[in-house]
Amino acid sequence: MRIIDKEELNQYEGYSHVWYACYGSNINYDRFMKYINGDEKYSTSEGCEDKSEPLEERQYIFEHPIYFAGKSQIWGGGVAYLDYERPGRSYGKLYKVTMKQFEGILKQEQRAQLYNTILLVDTIDNLPVFSFTAKHRIDELLSEPSKEYLDVINKGIDDLYGNVEEIKKW
Repeated sequence: MRIIDKEELNQYEGYSHVWYACYGSNINYDRFMKYINGDEKYSTSEGCEDKSEPLEERQYIFEHPIYFAGKSQIWGGGVAYLDYERPGRSYGKLYKVTMKQFEGILKQEQRAQLYNTILLVDTIDNLPVFSFTAKHRIDELLSEPSKEYLDVINKGIDDLYGNVEEIKKW
């Protein structure tokens, strides 16, 4: 896993599809699709230009922990970030989306300017795996997530991994 800038991301324009590795509320398919389709509350109203569903979804285990920080205007508590500088474990999800969809999701997530770091996570099936997070762990902004936010994450975990209480303890 390594940080890339937008210039390097542009080098992947030739790929029709990529993997988007997500954590937090985007594990939940219904929540994720709000970025694709658009939604007044949870994303920009227009969403992505390409409204097609992901071609595939898979489980993905990050070898790094997540943490909650900031205060979301939508959720009313901290939101999830991947701590790519520390070893650990967190449960995520892969969506096979078009490169344009990934760029659209990234653009929507970067509106608050906290998800300001693009990560090249891996290569799976000869396709790049991208994610994003904050540039550095924001210890001074650590905060508890809201129950509503955790409920969305937990539903995504249940749908993807099954009702596994140990996973929810992360």
